[in-house]
Amino acid sequence: MARTALRPGQTGNITVTAFDAEGTKLESGPITRKVAGAAAYQARARAGIAEGETKQVQGPKANTPTKARQSLEERVTKLVAEAEEQAEARKYAGIPREWTAFARNHREYVLSDDADYSDGTQRIYREGLDNYFLSPGHRFDGRRLDDITHGELRDWLQDIANERGNGAAHTAGSLLGVIYRRALAYGVVTADPAARLGKVKRSRRTEERLKAEAEAKAKAEGKELRGETDHQRALSRDEVNRLHAHLKGSKVATRNSMVDIMLTMFGTGLRIGEALALTWEHVHLTGARPSVTVAATVVRRGGAGLHLQPRTKTANGMRVVPIAPALAELLRGRKAKDSERAALEPAWNPLGLVFPSERGTIRDTSNIHNRFRKAFDHEDVGLEWATPHAFRRTYATNLLLNGESPIAVAALLGHTDPSFTLKVYGDWKSTPDIAGTVLEGLFSVTADTKAVTKAVTEGRTLERIEP
Repeated sequence: MARTALRPGQTGNITVTAFDAEGTKLESGPITRKVAGAAAYQARARAGIAEGETKQVQGPKANTPTKARQSLEERVTKLVAEAEEQAEARKYAGIPREWTAFARNHREYVLSDDADYSDGTQRIYREGLDNYFLSPGHRFDGRRLDDITHGELRDWLQDIANERGNGAAHTAGSLLGVIYRRALAYGVVTADPAARLGKVKRSRRTEERLKAEAEAKAKAEGKELRGETDHQRALSRDEVNRLHAHLKGSKVATRNSMVDIMLTMFGTGLRIGEALALTWEHVHLTGARPSVTVAATVVRRGGAGLHLQPRTKTANGMRVVPIAPALAELLRGRKAKDSERAALEPAWNPLGLVFPSERGTIRDTSNIHNRFRKAFDHEDVGLEWATPHAFRRTYATNLLLNGESPIAVAALLGHTDPSFTLKVYGDWKSTPDIAGTVLEGLFSVTADTKAVTKAVTEGRTLERIEP
C-alpha cells in the first residue's frame, strides 16, 4: 500500500539513533531519553518537502535526543524553503529583469486578457509604454530594474514633466508604479524604488520659459495665444450662463444635441464617453425615483471603429445615478422625439442611443469634445481653460457644497476612494454659485440623492435603485 503524501514541512514518525563515542550504533527507535554510553544522537523521518514530494530526511548529530529532533525539524524547514525558492525561480524564469525587456513584457501583459483593462485604459497604457518606456536610446536601456534608484526615477519623471507636460508625467508615473509593483510580485526586484515618488510637476522656470516662447511664436504668426486648460476648476454661474447662451444660439451645437449633452453631464456627473453611450434601456423615467444606469462607454477600437464597450472605465464605474426632475423632463422630451422619428424611419437609431448622431449611429467622443472646446474658446464664452470634464467637476463640487456625503458623491462618480473625489473633484477655491442658472434644478439635494447617501454610508450596494 502506497504511503500517504505529506504536506510541505510535515514529518512522519521520527526515528532517533544513539551512537557511542566511536560512532558505533547503540540503539534506534522513538528514543526520547538519553541512552547509557551514548555520546551522540541523530534523528530521521519521512518529510514533505514540496507539494507531491516526500523523502527521507536525516538531521545532523546532537548530544541529546531532544536536540536531535529539533535539528531534524530545522533541516526539514530549510529544505522546504529551498524548494519554494526553486519553484519560484522556475515560475518566473522567463520574466526579464532589464528595463526595456520588462517594459516590452509589460506591454504584452497590458494588451492581454489577463490584465482586464478597459479599451481606453489599454490604449493609454500602450501609448504611455511606447512613448516613455520604450523610446529609442532610453536612459535606462540596458539597466536592471533593481539597479535603478528612487532619485533617478524622480529625475526622469521631472524631465518628462518639463519636456512634455504634467499630464505626461502623471501617466508615466502611474505606469511606473504598476510596473514596479508587478516586478516586485515576480521577484524581479526586492524593493520598490517607485514608491512614494509623489506628484511631479513642471518646474516654475520651465513654465515661464515655455510661456514666453509660446507668446513670441503667437505674436510672430499673428495669432492669439491659447490659454492653458485647468483641470481643477468648476464652472461658475456666469460661466454656465455664457456657455449655455452661446450653445443655444449655435446651429452646429443644436444639430449635435450639445445643450442636452451638456445638461445631462451637468446633472449626472457622467464622463463624455459614458453620456454618449447612454441607451434608453438604461434611462429610468417612471416612478418616484428617475435615474440613469451607467453601464457602458464609447470607445474606438483599432480597425473596428466606434462601439459601445459593455463596461466603464473601472469596475466602480458601473453605477446607478439618480437624476433631478428637471433632467428627467428633458430626457422625456428627447425620448418622445426619438420615438416619433423611429416610427417614420424603422432603421433609425438601432442601438437605442439617447444621443445618437444625425445618422442614428454612435457619436464620436473626440468630435463632441472638440466641438465643446471650440465653444469654450468663443469670444462670447471666454472659457479657454475649460474642457468637457469641467461639467463632471461642477456636478461633484455642487453636490459637496450642498451637503452631500463625500462617500455618496464618490459612488455617484464611480470613484473607489472618497478622498480622491474631495481632492480632485471638489473645487474649493472658486466655490461656484449655480443659483439662478439653467442648472439650478439639476443640483438640488433631492430624496433620490439622500437615498444614495444612506445606502452608501450603511455599506449597501448601489447596483440598482429601482425607478
